[in-house]
Amino acid sequence: MPNSEYPIAMDYISTKEAAQKWGISERRVRSLCVEGKIEGAVRVGDWVWSIPAGTQKPADGRTLRYMKNRALRTGSQDYREADKLRGSTSQYSLTTDRKVEIVLEALCYDNTVISLENVLAIFNLENQSDIPLEKQILALNMRSALNSIPFDLNEKRIRDLHSRLMMSIDERSAGVYKLGGSQSQETEAMMEQYSGPWSVLHPVARASFLFAEIMRIQPFEKGNPELAFILLANEMFKAKLPPALFGSAQIPELKAALASTAIRGNSQMLVSMVLDAVTAAAAQ
Repeated sequence: MPNSEYPIAMDYISTKEAAQKWGISERRVRSLCVEGKIEGAVRVGDWVWSIPAGTQKPADGRTLRYMKNRALRTGSQDYREADKLRGSTSQYSLTTDRKVEIVLEALCYDNTVISLENVLAIFNLENQSDIPLEKQILALNMRSALNSIPFDLNEKRIRDLHSRLMMSIDERSAGVYKLGGSQSQETEAMMEQYSGPWSVLHPVARASFLFAEIMRIQPFEKGNPELAFILLANEMFKAKLPPALFGSAQIPELKAALASTAIRGNSQMLVSMVLDAVTAAAAQ
């Protein structure tokens, strides 16, 4: 029977506040309440739930089962050069030139025929008649998102970033997971790994896993590569490393490395590429 009275002397938060705190959707919080997975949650009326303020985000059984099946491996890696960069006094800021390169690589990965000069011109608000307008807007939206680095990462931030990428492009699907698939659960599982087991990894390995999983899950209808490149740049910045700049010519090799990670969970090639890309960017 619905409980319409609050227990005495306890602070409560709403499902909206819990969603913001845990970085998941309010709809997901309500589902967890209905399933009895949030300890101390009380129902007030037909739709309203109140949750004890100190309650921790519950683990999802589907998430835990998925996590057991997604064991990613880095292989043997040498992080000494990356650690030297992290320990140096250099400040690896995201300059305009580096943002141009990140945007170029993301769009090339997304099968857009575009050059460095095209991206720079777009940044200068010069229309490029041979580039689809949607891609030009996406480039500008990517620059806007890169301007917000560094930021803390959770599931809500991922949806908000996607919404920013889709501004003036496809606002209907902005921040909305693909329908009819497991993208919501898999993205939630990814974030459980990011904040849990991956948090003890070397920052380059953690960033590589995040990058690979966004590319594998493809949580949204559009803009997944662009989102993944932004998240990778953010992880590098937070680790006090320069951005991983692969070079547009390396995109086929990068796709092969990501395929190996997606199919076999073997991230050795990908992590090596990220390490090389970081080192190359530091030398520029």
